Amino acid sequence: MLGIWILALFLVSTARGKEVCYERLGCFSDDIPWSGTVERPVYKLPWNPEKIDTRFLLYTRENPDNFQISAIDASTIEQSNFNASRITRFITHGFIDKGEENWLSDMCKPGAVPR
Repeated sequence: MLGIWILALFLVSTARGKEVCYERLGCFSDDIPWSGTVERPVYKLPWNPEKIDTRFLLYTRENPDNFQISAIDASTIEQSNFNASRITRFITHGFIDKGEENWLSDMCKPGAVPR
C-alpha cells in the first residue's frame, strides 16, 4: 500500500510545474493556485487563444447591428463608439456555447436589457 502512495505522489509531482506563454496574455502555470487544489485538482494548462478564438464585441446605440472592437487591435477601442460614462453590460456565454446563437446579438438590441 505504501508503494502505491509513493507512486501516486511521484506521478502527481511529475505532472506539475509546466508553463505555457501566449503573446499579449503572458504566461500561465499549472501550479497552485491554478491547479493542484481541492477546487482545481486537475493539472491543465489553458488552451491556445487562437484555438479558443475569444472575441470581444461592442454593440452601442450607434451601432446596434454591427459590432466594434477587436481583441487583437487595441486602437479599435479609441475608434469605436465606446463611452466610459455610459452603463456598460457584459454578456458572457457558457463554455460549450460557441456564441453563434442569435440570442447573444438579440440581447444587444435596444429594449432587450432592462434599464
